[in-house]
Amino acid sequence: MDDTQGSGRPQLDASYPAPPDYYKLFTDTNIQRLADMDHNEAMEDPELKFLAVPPPPKTGSYTVFGRMWQVCDQLPTLAEQNITQLYPDGPIDRVAELKRLNHSVLFEFLELVDVLVKDPSQFSTCTERIRDVFVNIHHLINEYREHQAKETLKLMIQQQIDSKRQATERTLAKCKELEQTIEQLKREAADTKDEISTAVASEESQADSTVQGNAEQHTQTQITQDGLAKILEAVQGLT
Repeated sequence: MDDTQGSGRPQLDASYPAPPDYYKLFTDTNIQRLADMDHNEAMEDPELKFLAVPPPPKTGSYTVFGRMWQVCDQLPTLAEQNITQLYPDGPIDRVAELKRLNHSVLFEFLELVDVLVKDPSQFSTCTERIRDVFVNIHHLINEYREHQAKETLKLMIQQQIDSKRQATERTLAKCKELEQTIEQLKREAADTKDEISTAVASEESQADSTVQGNAEQHTQTQITQDGLAKILEAVQGLT
């Protein structure tokens, strides 16, 4: 699908590009036809093929806002980008090469200043060389992306492990604290139970003493009454 407007000309450079012409095909009738039709049949229809979702590409490239992207995400070589490679092939010391290219940028910049003073019309050659140096630097740095992604993933996993380990340690500490609290409550409950048992036994003993004292008092009262009755009978007999 090309990003074109009604005139058919690309609108990639426009600030607000117009929508492509096929947006007019998204009518209720076509949507209903698409729902009732097989996907393969819809892809063959000149109108419905714009409504049907195409299968995801597996190879090749695609264009987004005028820029080409590869379906398989991989770093293109400098030769594929038509850029002169300024460092040797094979295993290299990337740090040393980056430092060397950095010095080359300074040298090329001084060359550009000299050309602008002597013959400004030749500046394009210097700018192209500076561009090639920067592209080479950028390409070398991009070769570290895979390593950077792995190290970043390792760091994220380590952070997650540390976070979970700290959470586990806090949980275990809280569990231990709760166990100590439960043991303390058990001891306090046992002490309270003993105090209650002692108090109940003391109350029962006091109640028994009170009952026994009342019984003895009642017996003494009964004896006194019996003695008075006998004395009264003896007095009546004398009279």
